[in-house]
Amino acid sequence: MSFFTNRMNIKNKNGYTPTPNFRKKGNLVWGYSIIEIIVYLAIFTALSILVINSFILILSSFNTTNINRKLLESGVVSMERMSREIRKAQGAILNGPSDVLLIGVGGFGNPSRTRFVNENGELNLYKNNNLEKEGNLLGQNISLTSLVFRYITTVESKAIKIEMTLQYSLGNNNKSENFYNTIVLRGGY
Repeated sequence: MSFFTNRMNIKNKNGYTPTPNFRKKGNLVWGYSIIEIIVYLAIFTALSILVINSFILILSSFNTTNINRKLLESGVVSMERMSREIRKAQGAILNGPSDVLLIGVGGFGNPSRTRFVNENGELNLYKNNNLEKEGNLLGQNISLTSLVFRYITTVESKAIKIEMTLQYSLGNNNKSENFYNTIVLRGGY
């Protein structure tokens, strides 16, 4: 018994934990076996893979959400601006499928001309033949892939239907979204 306690005290000063070896009776093996190390490494590797995959999934979800938000924000803002200008107009002239000229009354009773046009993937707003200071109504990395104005005339009203497709492009991230609206002109009801 004294041999065992002396041996244990000596080894404990070095920081080893005794592990019994059942193959040889009476001999104690100090430290970790190779099987224990492999099991610990396997557990650590599995947990690391789970954590890294979760992190990658969260980043991917955040990126997708951010792209959707930017597309929706640009679409809603530009569609709202076009709707507001069309509602104020007394009449409209279509200069092509992606170019509309709105005729209305500006300040002090002066005639005003507002024009929305697709120019090289940008949605530009012109007031009285001058490009507005905001210029492109779309956000950064967002381009206009399709813009169609349709003039609708009935016995009782006049309206303009807008069909717009926006695309977000940055690196490998590409996403398109369609927007639709129909607006009745002020003088059309």
